[in-house]
Amino acid sequence: MTSALWNEFLNKSPTFNEQLDVTLELTIDGTVIKVWGANVKNFELELLSYGFSGCLDFWVNDDVDMDGDSDDALKEPFQTVKLVEVKLEIRVLRPDRKDVDRDPDPLMIQGYVTEKCLYEQANRRGKEAPIAARRYGIRFCDAARFFWEQHFPCELYTKKSMQDVLDAHKGEKIKLVYNSQVLSTQKPLIYVGLERDRVKPASFYDFLMWYVDTHNLLLRYDFKEDQYTIEDEKPQDGEPVAMDFEDAFEFIQRFPNVPRWKPRIHNSYTESPATQPIDNTEVVAPLSQDFLVRTSLTGQVDAKVTLETARLKLPTPEVHLACDRYPGRMIMPWDLIDVTQDPQWDLAAIAVPAVALSKKCRCYRVYLLSRAQSQGQSRREIGSMSEFEIKLYFEFEPIDDKLFRLPTYVTPTYPSFVEGKIVSTIGADDEETYDIETDSETNLDSYKVKVPLWADQIVQAPFEPLRMSGHFYFPAYKNERVMVALELYTARIVGFLDWRVEGRLPKEGQGNHLLTGKKPLSSTSISHVYEDDKPVFTIIRKNEKDHQTIQAKEGYLLIEVKEEQ
Repeated sequence: MTSALWNEFLNKSPTFNEQLDVTLELTIDGTVIKVWGANVKNFELELLSYGFSGCLDFWVNDDVDMDGDSDDALKEPFQTVKLVEVKLEIRVLRPDRKDVDRDPDPLMIQGYVTEKCLYEQANRRGKEAPIAARRYGIRFCDAARFFWEQHFPCELYTKKSMQDVLDAHKGEKIKLVYNSQVLSTQKPLIYVGLERDRVKPASFYDFLMWYVDTHNLLLRYDFKEDQYTIEDEKPQDGEPVAMDFEDAFEFIQRFPNVPRWKPRIHNSYTESPATQPIDNTEVVAPLSQDFLVRTSLTGQVDAKVTLETARLKLPTPEVHLACDRYPGRMIMPWDLIDVTQDPQWDLAAIAVPAVALSKKCRCYRVYLLSRAQSQGQSRREIGSMSEFEIKLYFEFEPIDDKLFRLPTYVTPTYPSFVEGKIVSTIGADDEETYDIETDSETNLDSYKVKVPLWADQIVQAPFEPLRMSGHFYFPAYKNERVMVALELYTARIVGFLDWRVEGRLPKEGQGNHLLTGKKPLSSTSISHVYEDDKPVFTIIRKNEKDHQTIQAKEGYLLIEVKEEQ
């Protein structure tokens, strides 16, 4: 639901006619096929600060069967399942304008086709109806969205950085530039858990957007270089585009919703529980957004407070501009405009918002809808020029705006549950010992758990009583199969999956058994079983051949010390 004012702005945005120079190339299986720009009939583009999407359709003549000379080289490869790359350039050309010949920086995009459609036009010729032309339609988007929306990996990385993880998944088609210490910092564990059969699965594209959002990072797409940059802050430099006031039709300001809550970090660690609120000058009591942590390390709490403080950004007014002429120099996302330096804007018959008059503004969205004046197919339609009916508008933000814009994404679901084996370097290989590793910086104790699924990589899991009361001290032993819950940066043991050698009893005795020690011949066994439906309690200590036994049953008590032969 939107306001009448906003709907009126969108609906009354003017359409205007322009001569556009269109260059279109499709690459299929390594073969580049050029399409006459004059045959492009319609296109719609949404250019955003983090990528783009679009669609277009075009005619291709094929009149060889009618004794013509136009052969459609696209007809066969287009109908295969091969990957289709699209490259599109759009310039405006106004012969009547002496100050503009060709746009030095045209609207240029390089992407990948997500959907194709095909219409074949037949011409009746006697008893036959040969194909005379085909109309092709494609939908496309940027590389990261195209590839990573189909990517649902589950991968474990140890002693790697997130930069290493992204490099492992970008392939040859996605270009990434890193400019953040968050990405280059090595982590003991990074788990990418994108299980495809979740109720609402998250793709790798969702994962990236979630990661960038929750770590207060900026994702920036460079249309000219066809590459993505992940960094800490928005760029503040750049030469503003000289926008002609005659290109503008109408401005409107949009004021986004202001966060009225107070973030709070709750640490439930019982030895020092604490709540740390984060200041918000626009808070309305008692609204809050709470974050729960459980840690004995104050540094982890402080880091969370720092992160959520940085993520709390107050929005600035947005400037939306509808145009009634195609700019001589196209404005792209991340371009700056400055209307304060041109006195002609004072002559414009439109009200320029105060925020645009007081500072530079940065473009973050471009919407372009074009429909050719002639929709039909012409046998001799060649060249790159065509006249279009166009609707165009831009969205800007003040240059000092701090918000990081991202698409709507599916939040990845954690944890994932996998099997592991306890690692212990104490004792011989056949001894079921346990091991404790103490972190030299945090003094926290942990298990080492080997995860066979991912090349026997070893993760750290907290050394805790887990599901047992503190009355019982029974650490997990070497090579014990355990269930491990993997989060993005952490692992923890949540269950035990097998019995010790000689620990399991026959079901006929309906017994219970406590087996301690390193191995069967260096152990103490405490068991309770039923014989003839009567309880039997036994304690057996073994050390190689030296055995001691205490057994109590109906009318019978045995205390025995002996050396086995």
